[in-house]
Amino acid sequence: MTDQAASDWSCAHTLAAMVAQQHLLIGAMTADGTLVPVPLALRLPAERMLLAPPDMRTMLDLIVPADAPAAIADFERALATGYATGASRLRRDPDVVRPHVLLDARQLHGVLLTGFDLSAGGPLAATVPPDVALSAGRRPRTATVRKDAFANFTAIDERTTRMLGWTPEELVGTRSLDLVHPDDQQRAVSAWLELLSRRDSERVRLRHRRPDGSWLWLELENVYQPADDPAEVVVTTQMTDISDEMAAQEQARRQAQLLHRVAEALPVGILQLDTDLGVVYANARLGAILGLSAVTGHAELAAALQPADRDAVAAVLGSVLATADDEAAGTEMELTVRHAGTGATRVCSVTFTGLSDREGAPGVLICVNDVTESVRMREELTAQATFDDLTGAHNRASTMVVLARTLREEQGRPAAAVFLDLDHLKTVNDLLGHRAGDELLIAAADRIRSALRHDDVLGRLGGDEFLVVSRDVGSQAAALALATRVRDALVGPVQLTDGAAELSASLGVACSEPGMDAVELTRRADQAMYASKQDRRAEPVLFA
Repeated sequence: MTDQAASDWSCAHTLAAMVAQQHLLIGAMTADGTLVPVPLALRLPAERMLLAPPDMRTMLDLIVPADAPAAIADFERALATGYATGASRLRRDPDVVRPHVLLDARQLHGVLLTGFDLSAGGPLAATVPPDVALSAGRRPRTATVRKDAFANFTAIDERTTRMLGWTPEELVGTRSLDLVHPDDQQRAVSAWLELLSRRDSERVRLRHRRPDGSWLWLELENVYQPADDPAEVVVTTQMTDISDEMAAQEQARRQAQLLHRVAEALPVGILQLDTDLGVVYANARLGAILGLSAVTGHAELAAALQPADRDAVAAVLGSVLATADDEAAGTEMELTVRHAGTGATRVCSVTFTGLSDREGAPGVLICVNDVTESVRMREELTAQATFDDLTGAHNRASTMVVLARTLREEQGRPAAAVFLDLDHLKTVNDLLGHRAGDELLIAAADRIRSALRHDDVLGRLGGDEFLVVSRDVGSQAAALALATRVRDALVGPVQLTDGAAELSASLGVACSEPGMDAVELTRRADQAMYASKQDRRAEPVLFA
């Protein structure tokens, strides 16, 4: 037996098995999937044959769209190997998964055969014969009707019945306006009157009612065919099903509406600009931040900025517009914004993100978030971590950080540390109370600051001890001169709430050397201060 003969025998044997299985509904199709009549040679009873629709639809029209990819794979496998099995859901019975078999019988009958298992999940439909149920595919996309000058139906084709569901007996002689959605009727009348006045053609989109009460979007192209007698005027209407397109538009409209609602609900100002910096969209929150009833131009945003920030923002906008196609992350800036109504300033975090053709509208998306309170909290936390609450001087930790940084950046120019220890603080606390002692510390800090240069830093190390960090002093003599100015500023009485006190201090000075760290320089200044205190000398002592 030749290979071809063996293949034919195998196909015939499999086909005989399919025909013998009474629960299989068998259909035929060409190699491109188009449904055709089942070969009479199979001698199948009519109730087991899948009828081929008159407009030659494919097998995919019978199957739930989600199952189409798997059905295509089964079909291709049958073409390649001669046989394939699988399962799919039919449009008429979408809740039931029905096994199917595909057989390449082209050598024997010129078609591919498919069999649907009607025993799985029960009968296909209780009152509809299987052949009718399975041959009911998608409705036609186009149909043609005729109307008279008064828009009454005079004739419809069979595609109209399958598209809209109305029979000729139900439509002929009735007004087409009766099928039109109430919201579309005014548009329908206007289009019809325009058609009659121009006597040419007119195109309009209208929703039409089906027998089950549903509405179908159709695009109508009415073509006027004049006649001497108005009663003989004929309008031929080509109807095109655009329900998928309109559904997509409706979905897009709903999504756009949802995005609009989201943008309006956000606690962030949103501004969309086009490539010419014209406003495409601005939400209400942005207007509230800027103190405007509405934002109509980029100039309003620029006017709310500090002068120093305007050039920076202009540069960022130019850069973002130039790189919008790169899908780079947005550029973020912290800007001070002035409220147009009150004149109050707010700190805002502003993000600039480029938009390209992929988003449908090239330009820039700007998000403005009022972070005034968080910035204030951040500054307060920074101050608490940096400064002494009582005197306003740097605390011990931040003073040592400043000194270490100064030593790293000295670049051959020595820095100086002046260590101060106030005299008589314990006595003031004992005699006048701790409130008076606090007042004395505050007064001391103020006097020390009055003697410093603008870039000198005052730190309180704890209790009555202070440290002055002075960069680029130039020489030991200059460091001593600074310490002397501080000593002179401290000398003298201080009037306190509960009495008066004399203010004075012991001071030690140390200058940095290459490679010295902050701890060593502070130790030397402290050691010089103790020498001054022990010798009861009025002059500051320089570490030697």
